[in-house]
Amino acid sequence: MVQLEELPAFTMAQVAEHCSKGDTWIVVRDFVLDVSSFSRFHPGGNSVIQEHAGKDATDPFCLYHDEASILRKYFDKLVVGRVLDSAHADKTSRRESLAGMLLPKEAFGDLVPFGDPCWYSRLNSPYYKETHRRFRERVRLFVDNEVAPTVADWVHKDRPPQALLEKMGAQGLLACMVGQPFPAEYFDPSLCPKDFDPFHELILFDEIARLGNAMAISALTNGPSIGLTAVLKFGTEAQKRLVAPGVLSGREIIALAISEPNAGSDVAGLACSAVRQSDGGWIVNGNKKWITGGTFADWFVVAVVTDQRVADVRKGGMSFLLIRSDLPGFSVRKVNVRGSAASGTAYLDFDNCVVPGDALLGQEGAGFMQTMHNFNHERFYLAVSAARLSRVCLEESIKYALKRKTFGKFLHQHQAIRMKISHMARLIEQLQAWIELVAYQMKTMTHEEAQQKIGDVTALLKVQSSKVYELCARETTQIFGGNALYVGGPGNKIEVAVQQVKAYQIPGGAEDILDDFAARVAFKMASAVAKL
Repeated sequence: MVQLEELPAFTMAQVAEHCSKGDTWIVVRDFVLDVSSFSRFHPGGNSVIQEHAGKDATDPFCLYHDEASILRKYFDKLVVGRVLDSAHADKTSRRESLAGMLLPKEAFGDLVPFGDPCWYSRLNSPYYKETHRRFRERVRLFVDNEVAPTVADWVHKDRPPQALLEKMGAQGLLACMVGQPFPAEYFDPSLCPKDFDPFHELILFDEIARLGNAMAISALTNGPSIGLTAVLKFGTEAQKRLVAPGVLSGREIIALAISEPNAGSDVAGLACSAVRQSDGGWIVNGNKKWITGGTFADWFVVAVVTDQRVADVRKGGMSFLLIRSDLPGFSVRKVNVRGSAASGTAYLDFDNCVVPGDALLGQEGAGFMQTMHNFNHERFYLAVSAARLSRVCLEESIKYALKRKTFGKFLHQHQAIRMKISHMARLIEQLQAWIELVAYQMKTMTHEEAQQKIGDVTALLKVQSSKVYELCARETTQIFGGNALYVGGPGNKIEVAVQQVKAYQIPGGAEDILDDFAARVAFKMASAVAKL
């Protein structure tokens, strides 16, 4: 895309000369667009274009379009220059002057109140240092320049673009998704942010979630964040070197396969089995379902029952196997979950699948504890993503309420709308504070200590994040009205929200299951240590 300063400059008087049918210019923000040929293809009709011919059409354009995606799509075809003296330019100058008085020089982002975490613009935080600020800018530039412009092109296809995954790998972003420490043994350590910690990871997941589409997010992040983590924590050195370099570079995909058709969130109820053979290998039989990334994964971390004599796998009998996708007796097919094309949700079928003996991850029979150990990181990742998706709803609502009118007033002039905004802001900032507290525990505790102390906390955090997202999706739908149902319009990021909130209510443990788990832990601790 051509830079603004490289374009020819026009005054509004010059733009006004192009106001006839067949010679039609309009101004959108700082750009001059020649829509003479496009007007007859305009979805809203030619009359709307002619109404604003030769004028600054920024306000109506932004009201009825998803501004960023439309400009990206048509920029090279329609933009002919920049404008010097539009009303919008005057507004921009006044806004920048006011921002300079209200915000510190290091303020970052679009500056919509509560549209970014508060440490981005105006509040101090004890958690973030200069290394985090530099990493934040690096990730945002990558997402805005490399990911966001392409999402609409691939999110409804069967997988994310291989080239995009490899770009993320080359930037070290996939390696930053596996938690601390940075996997420098298996990837270029020069790409590790200085003093890498869970707050770098938080920033990464948060910035990617600005895409506003849960399926796109999971397609790009699930493999390293919940699949490879199990290999790095429990695998042998040979297993790590076999899998990690390919996944971290984006050349290969890994998926975590735990849930089953008849078990769901009941990890203790798994039935997929692996029987040890005399030569040390395994014969695997059974099924897995709802496996994110499964349709295009090269590797699978599979939870299997390895000792049928153990009635309760929580006490042993369950193990992890690292399985390649091309083994005989192993087949994968797509699960039709609405809106999940790019996330590759899959059904796995093992029919006397012969798996090599060196596929065992960690100790045989330790699979249940390994699953619980892996859940802390998975639930943290899900909570961060859901929190930003909630924030997307809030940010889009504020921007829309400033330009949409009903009953002769802007939306933000209606008290009911303001109450919805403040309600969302309160819940999101509470959630953000809790996420950062958990990130600090992950930074300062060993994996073993965290497993003992924050398993129930991360469970509740994940539940709270999906409940906040559900509320924000509902409230912002009411604010956008019909535009929340319109694909490609100003509510483009809102249209998917109500549907996709389910992707955070169920995976990583359903809300009711996790609530019950945390309550049982609370009663157990109260009985053991509380001064009753």
